[in-house]
Amino acid sequence: MSKDIYIFEVTEANFEQIVLENSRKIPVIALFMGSWSEPCFVISEIFSKLAKEFSGQFIFAKIDIDEQASLGKQFKIKNIPAITVIQSAEVALTSEGLLTEAEARLILKGVNVFNVADEMREQARSKHMNGDTEAAIILLSQAIQQDPANVDVALDMVQIFIDIKQIEQANELLGRLPAGARQSDMGKSVTGQLTFLNLASEKPSISRLKQILSNNENDKQARFDLAICLTAEYEYEQAIEQLLILHQQDEWQDERQDEPFQSGAARELAITLINMLKPTQPEIARRAQQQLSNLLS
Repeated sequence: MSKDIYIFEVTEANFEQIVLENSRKIPVIALFMGSWSEPCFVISEIFSKLAKEFSGQFIFAKIDIDEQASLGKQFKIKNIPAITVIQSAEVALTSEGLLTEAEARLILKGVNVFNVADEMREQARSKHMNGDTEAAIILLSQAIQQDPANVDVALDMVQIFIDIKQIEQANELLGRLPAGARQSDMGKSVTGQLTFLNLASEKPSISRLKQILSNNENDKQARFDLAICLTAEYEYEQAIEQLLILHQQDEWQDERQDEPFQSGAARELAITLINMLKPTQPEIARRAQQQLSNLLS
């Protein structure tokens, strides 16, 4: 079989050929679904995407439970969506209910359909989190050689450079990546982190800024700079707290008809920080969004 994309609408008439015969060559993922079901549509989209990513490595067979009732009875399908994994004309696994993409990938991994570079990414992430950053960098370098088009590997490397404060290397590598990679969730996260790190490199130290504020709590530039530096050090909640204080000070200025600090820069920076955190720190982002909304209401 060639490296084609195998996505089929399966009926009772073609089930034997498409599902059973082909399952002796490659795994078949059969989705028992209803065209009216939103969860079924979601799973269908996920496995269609994966069938394109892993072209030629598995068959995605979609079976409408209403139109192909006998197939549903044959496989004892009681609820939809239902995923049935078929190998060598035998059922290897059945799963009911909505799946995430990560869970769908685990199902495929169970039938030996996976991306080697992504496995190496997971190993590298574990090494880095456990303090063996050198081994993580070696693994990611090998992963890039394994799959040069996998921009997520490069973004992982950017994140490690950020974590070990190799900012020049992080900026240089991120700058070489295509625009689409920078617009992904991970791309936005590392781009945001680098933006704050680059800004923080031009500011006084955190201890110096705190000292300035202890002498004059109304020094808005110092508070703004402190929020930037705290963000660069991953102290996100403290940074948001400083920006909210600064935003409140702006509101008090408005009541006195003074000009707000840098035309609402605190609010804009808070929004930027919240958007940066949404992919990787959703709970912190949610709380910050609520706090900001409360102040704006």
